[in-house]
Amino acid sequence: MNDGSFSSTISAKDRDRLRQIVRQTHLKFYPQDFLTTVEVDKFIDAMGAEVVDKMLRQAVNSGMVH
Repeated sequence: MNDGSFSSTISAKDRDRLRQIVRQTHLKFYPQDFLTTVEVDKFIDAMGAEVVDKMLRQAVNSGMVH
């Protein structure tokens, strides 16, 4: 699945990790009904590759995600 977005270029495992991080931290106060996978992926794409890389590395190293 490559639709031209950043989130479609990373592995499925990392994409799932990022979705979990974004839901737990950045979008935790948004109504859960609105947090579809597509909406979370849009948020990830808006952050950019460098920010996402750092965020993913920190979350894995801290044990927030596996």
